[in-house]
Amino acid sequence: MQTLIDHGANVNVMNAENKSPLHVAIENQHEEIISVLLCHPTIELKHRDRSGNTPFAAALGIRNHKAALRILDRFPSAAEQIDQRGRNFLHLAIMKDDLESVLFLIAIQVDVNSRVHDVNQSTPLHLAAASNNEMITRNLILAGARMNERDSVQKLPLHIAIERGNLPAVSALIQNNADYDATDADGNNALHIAVRCGQFLIVRELLTESRVNAEATNLKGRNPMHELCRIVEDNTAALICELFLECMPNYPIDVPDMDGNTPLLLSFMRGQSPLCKILVKAGACLGTENREGVNIFNFKLATDQLLHKLLDILPKESSWSECDLCQECTTRFTITMRKHHCRHCGRVLCSKCSSNDIPILKFGINKPVRVCSVCFNVLQSGIGSLS
Repeated sequence: MQTLIDHGANVNVMNAENKSPLHVAIENQHEEIISVLLCHPTIELKHRDRSGNTPFAAALGIRNHKAALRILDRFPSAAEQIDQRGRNFLHLAIMKDDLESVLFLIAIQVDVNSRVHDVNQSTPLHLAAASNNEMITRNLILAGARMNERDSVQKLPLHIAIERGNLPAVSALIQNNADYDATDADGNNALHIAVRCGQFLIVRELLTESRVNAEATNLKGRNPMHELCRIVEDNTAALICELFLECMPNYPIDVPDMDGNTPLLLSFMRGQSPLCKILVKAGACLGTENREGVNIFNFKLATDQLLHKLLDILPKESSWSECDLCQECTTRFTITMRKHHCRHCGRVLCSKCSSNDIPILKFGINKPVRVCSVCFNVLQSGIGSLS
């Protein structure tokens, strides 16, 4: 080969696969030939073969780090080259879960905060948040990757890790002071996102290992509990709700969203029986109405079975609701039309709609008290009256 070069052979000539002699030498691990070619003054180090690989990419691909380092001596920016999709070698190594290449690239001090040149503008840590290798995330952090950089849609690496259900990455980011209260473009913080995605283990991690604001509201006025009751399915929603109440016994479960919907009303409208039962047992107000005047008594499901079940398990007199109209017949209250409350469900009613009297033994009320017709029928039938 040296003789050919001495007689004017082209060191950059391409074969049928568009590979240069250096590509071939690297792939065949011919160290002496690699050394000779890299010493040639006209060697071309930017050329790509038909697979899009430069000589540096070829060296990295077969773990020939010695050749990769020699190429960097001649062409210091070789490790920062990008492909047609705007990704550099660090981006690609992370996407392949290639820890060895990531560690090598970190060791040669590539930019650990370089962004993919595409519409998403992801950083290496955004990509690592979707990786299956926790050590990639941790090593990027140790190398100085900025944890609170945002991509083009205002998501942090922590948000991406939560959406992907990547608990190890979430733990690594939280342990290194990632901003769990930072919000995305919709105003959702880390807990909003974890709840919406039904990520029970990540919700637990956030509630036990961080001080995330569990009462924060997004741009639609919804806190994480609202999102839980709007979106998440039965079993997972019930588990997450129990976890909320276990970690935060005083969580404000009756706070309405911008539409006036409480968590109980949201879950009732979706027919989420397990979730409704947990909220009622935790003391949720039964009579709260949204801005359209809807409450759990006038929102019609296929049957009244769920409503009767909730009244059955009611452990104590519900918080009294407030309204300018009777919550049964919608008569407006005046000086002469007084307000009354059902001593069982807490709804505000006119005298006619609360004219039934009955003891509520499960509350320890042995004398007849004013109740609405719905509660009267439930209590009179004996359902729950002796619980």
